[in-house]
Amino acid sequence: MPWPSALSTRFPPEARMFAARWARSVLAVAWGGLLCLPLLIASVFPPSSRVAKRVRGWELARHSRGFGLVLAAAPDHRRFLLGNGLVAGIAIIPTANLLGGFLVVTLGSLFQGFFIGGAVNIGFDMWSISQPTLFVGVLYGAANLIGAVALAEAASWAHGRIDARFAEVDRPFAVYTRISELVTTRRGVVLAIDEERRRIERDLHDGVQQNVVSLSVLIARAQRASDPVKSKALLDDALVQSQDLIDEMREVAWRVYPTALDDHGLRPVLERIAGRSPVPLTLLTVQEGRLPPAVESAAYFVVREAVTNVVKHAEAAAITVGIVAEAQTLTVTISDDGLGGADPGGGGLQGLARRVGALDGSLDVDSPDGAGTTVSARIPLGTEAQIGSTKSQTR
Repeated sequence: MPWPSALSTRFPPEARMFAARWARSVLAVAWGGLLCLPLLIASVFPPSSRVAKRVRGWELARHSRGFGLVLAAAPDHRRFLLGNGLVAGIAIIPTANLLGGFLVVTLGSLFQGFFIGGAVNIGFDMWSISQPTLFVGVLYGAANLIGAVALAEAASWAHGRIDARFAEVDRPFAVYTRISELVTTRRGVVLAIDEERRRIERDLHDGVQQNVVSLSVLIARAQRASDPVKSKALLDDALVQSQDLIDEMREVAWRVYPTALDDHGLRPVLERIAGRSPVPLTLLTVQEGRLPPAVESAAYFVVREAVTNVVKHAEAAAITVGIVAEAQTLTVTISDDGLGGADPGGGGLQGLARRVGALDGSLDVDSPDGAGTTVSARIPLGTEAQIGSTKSQTR
């Protein structure tokens, strides 16, 4: 195969994306070295002046092409030019030093190692050591390059902070930073699955298993009973308990995953939660129509876990639930008037955060002491979502 194709197959796409991002950041810092002085000079002129507009356009182009920072509007503040000029001037000095060291040392070590040979003597006051030229050059050059990349990333962060003070910032290259997020999310999904398995095991052990043992004891007593009347009474009790066991098994299966969610959608399932909640629950708004299955499942588990936490810990008198889809994002809000003070780091809420994070969503918990708790989940919707109108319903 051609050499470029063979090279691209040896390096995973994630590594190539990171390399491209770092290269752009370093080049943007070098570009900033040329613009730092014009930026500082332009900050003296009025923002509407021709000089300020021209330099600001150059700076916006550097941010967009180099750092992946796209501003919604061009800032007309002198502080924008001054702040970015200072950051550009501060970043270029150590970055240029490191890049110069990388080029000089790496190229020099390669030339000496391949054509002249010999070693590099590293001397201290008390002793000296000798190392191969290529070994020292490659390591020293790599250290300089890593330092330059780190400084470029720090400059990108600083420019982003300055830009965000004057305009909304979009990051079209943010896909390159998704790898670490996906790794974290994958770990969170595994933890959420393990926690769900432990919860199912507790439900089966503490509820279903105890009833099965009790039912078995009743049947055994009925078999051993010599009095037909007593035997019939025990069998009647066993029949009643078997019906309770069937209901409990259905309840456990419903808590694991309600089949009505696949058959009828989110609204009927939430209506059942509202009807069976010991704390009065009001459905303020519930999205009509069907949503992507993964989104419906996540929304259901958020509501169910939040309501369960309220019933167990909040001592609340009322719960409200709202589900609205806007701008390709489903927002699920559960509020109560209980004690508040919920810990976002608790096991239940952390499990919800992992489940929502697996869909690139976010979970926020607002729970001041004595003022109730509000749990808000924002879940992105896929393009396949078929969304109808919202409908208010008060229970």
